[in-house]
Amino acid sequence: MANFITQKITSGDKTQVTYSPIGREYRSMTFVNTHTSAVSISLYITSQLGTDVTSTTVLAAETEAISRDSVTLTVDTVNATADAFLNERVYKSDGTLYGVCTAVNSTTEIVFSGGLVYGITNNDVLHTGTRYTFLNSVEIPSGAPLQLHPEDFNFNTNDYNLYIDSNNASGLIDIITRY
Repeated sequence: MANFITQKITSGDKTQVTYSPIGREYRSMTFVNTHTSAVSISLYITSQLGTDVTSTTVLAAETEAISRDSVTLTVDTVNATADAFLNERVYKSDGTLYGVCTAVNSTTEIVFSGGLVYGITNNDVLHTGTRYTFLNSVEIPSGAPLQLHPEDFNFNTNDYNLYIDSNNASGLIDIITRY
């Protein structure tokens, strides 16, 4: 008998997909459009390794020291977005980890509620893990499923996180992962 993990996508924002392959052989991952019209999805992984980072072109607008307390960092030059930063590890260009962004208060403020493991200097360019796209704006017709096989979505969960975006503000996608 096949077991499965389910997840409802309830917003159009970047959402981490529940996926824990440790000790499991997966059979499929199915995305079902629950809306009355077509919904497009993008599916991608983001590196969690300091050796695989990409510039966000967002610059720190102040200096913040190492801290175990929550740090709110003001940024400038380019707007900070939840898509780029929320729940992402933020790095220096050489891969040194600053911390994990836990909130984006505005286009000019990001929050590290767990503090900073390395200090940030004014005008440091902020980097996040490189994204690798599996599906890019793939349209799923109303009520239709899109099924991926293990070779389409298998990756090292220690090194990458899996995310989905929906073009519908309410998400309207169910994910069923069978193992």
